[in-house]
Amino acid sequence: MLDCAEIEATLNRYSSCERTTSGTRVATHCLYPSFERVHVFVVGHGDGFIVHDGGGAVSAAWEHGVERQSMSRPLEASARAFDCEIAGDQIRANVVSKDWLWSGIASVANASSEAARAAIGKARVTKEARIIQRAQAIFDNAEWRPKTKRDYVFIGKSGKAHRYDLAVEYEGQLALIEAVVPHPTSIAAKFLAFADTERQPGVNKVALFENGLSQEDKSLIADVADLLAFKDLARTDGRFVFN
Repeated sequence: MLDCAEIEATLNRYSSCERTTSGTRVATHCLYPSFERVHVFVVGHGDGFIVHDGGGAVSAAWEHGVERQSMSRPLEASARAFDCEIAGDQIRANVVSKDWLWSGIASVANASSEAARAAIGKARVTKEARIIQRAQAIFDNAEWRPKTKRDYVFIGKSGKAHRYDLAVEYEGQLALIEAVVPHPTSIAAKFLAFADTERQPGVNKVALFENGLSQEDKSLIADVADLLAFKDLARTDGRFVFN
């Protein structure tokens, strides 16, 4: 078993502090959704300090396709939850003395991480919903007239109830469709549902994606479901999902 000295030595390997034009840059153990570490900046202010994230939450969300105007509510909510404030694109905290510096750094880092997570998570859900909405329209307008249902509950091998984005039913056959977007939560959640749904006659599992999935994510999902690019679905009436 590791003792405290060994644990502290291990953690210190991941610590860094350097001077920049934005303030003293400190690496924290908080993470953004992309698993990049949150860095904060410490600036002297009178007898105390200002700690800010350098706009890190906004930058992290931007890398996932979240526009700045969509960040206002997540920034404000996260700042409020961790007793911070917003200044432009930055989450910041006023620290009155060195005794409170660690607390200020932790508060800003957690608030920045949470703001990015909330914004990216909301964007992920919105992207998935848009894909499913367009896919359902293709099936609903098809001449072969399948039945469609959103948020379809299907019981997995474990007994867990999984809520699929879209179900398409036709002549006793069922296609369970999940929209997958390039986000760790999306990949993990959809993989879990597909993996827990056993392959059986008359039930097809379809992972619908539009763009941005890495080859690693495609390979992972392809182990448990049939991958289908939305552009390929859009060129047809959708009947081939039962082939």
